[in-house]
Amino acid sequence: MFLSDTHLPQILRPEDYTSEQQLQREKEQLFLPGWHFVATFADLPREGDFRTFELLDYPLIVWKHGGEFHTFLNVCPHRFSRISGADCGHAAENLQCQYHGWEFDSGGHTRKIPDAASFKPMTKGALALKKFRTETCGQLIFVNLSDEAPSLKDYLGPGYEIGSQLCSPEKKLAVTLDYEVEANWKCKVENSLESYHVDMVHPTTFGTAPEPEECEHEVQPGWTTYATWQKSPSRFDQAVDRLVHRIARVEPDEEYKHYHYYPHIMFGKMRLFSWMEWTIPLTPIRTRVVGTFFCYRGSGGIKSRFFTRFLARWERKFFEKLAGEDCGAMARMQRGLNSVCKPSEGLLSIREERIFHFQKYILGATSTQDPASQLPATSVRV
Repeated sequence: MFLSDTHLPQILRPEDYTSEQQLQREKEQLFLPGWHFVATFADLPREGDFRTFELLDYPLIVWKHGGEFHTFLNVCPHRFSRISGADCGHAAENLQCQYHGWEFDSGGHTRKIPDAASFKPMTKGALALKKFRTETCGQLIFVNLSDEAPSLKDYLGPGYEIGSQLCSPEKKLAVTLDYEVEANWKCKVENSLESYHVDMVHPTTFGTAPEPEECEHEVQPGWTTYATWQKSPSRFDQAVDRLVHRIARVEPDEEYKHYHYYPHIMFGKMRLFSWMEWTIPLTPIRTRVVGTFFCYRGSGGIKSRFFTRFLARWERKFFEKLAGEDCGAMARMQRGLNSVCKPSEGLLSIREERIFHFQKYILGATSTQDPASQLPATSVRV
């Protein structure tokens, strides 16, 4: 059952989903101090592999060296060229700037300057790469742009253990989906927090929304969860599900569970599959979404490897279709938010109560006034 027994108000205003000023407040208060997903272990399989990444106008380069992951600003301290303009590459010993050949070690320190004599006098170590804290959770690699933020473990709280289990090295990475949505980042998050849209948007993927007695919400100050227990809709699907679990030699787990750790990291699990989703705003009405999807790896052997490939292929197709369905719905939502005229102030059902708590968090984190004084008069406190 749900926690609320009445509908709830829409706390955030439509302009909070379109305003450049609101987005700047969110960047400063929520994203710049936060931890951000940059890669999986599979993206950097060999010693010396690197990939580049754009995050909140910070060009980054993530490099595997000495068995660890290091993240730097992808800007040379000499003349500010990008160290690398490639999406990915390999640097066995040092990172080398592709403009003038300066080289840097895993600490960001300068190791080689071509024609160094022409720079005299220059204090040793005066010019170095800007390095950022990099930590891992399961197979996931995260970076933080602030020197003062808490550790990744403290930042995620209970989500750190959840993510470590759901995205553990024992799971096979089926696919990474990296795409953009024509909508505000909060639209993407809120879409993931409710099952009310399932019947209309996902009739061929999720089918129908579960009944209230099949649902369970948990709400905490920095996170919420949603769980449901549903058998496959038809006898045929149920038989296939039993067969798949028998082949995998694991007990069926009918629980679907979704975890949201504020503001923008989500985990989920469904039978033999698990995932992480991360969102980041590009503009007030455009969002980047990265999802990493994992499946049961199997116990080894030819049959097991074949079965794992089958699971990974199915998961990739399923979540690609799901993402496409959601992108269409969110784009329509954003176009409505952009309208100069609105028919009401909005309303949330009890199925959407996780959105109410998320919006209350956003209001409290970004407002310059007392958030309680800005809640609609009809607010229901849960």
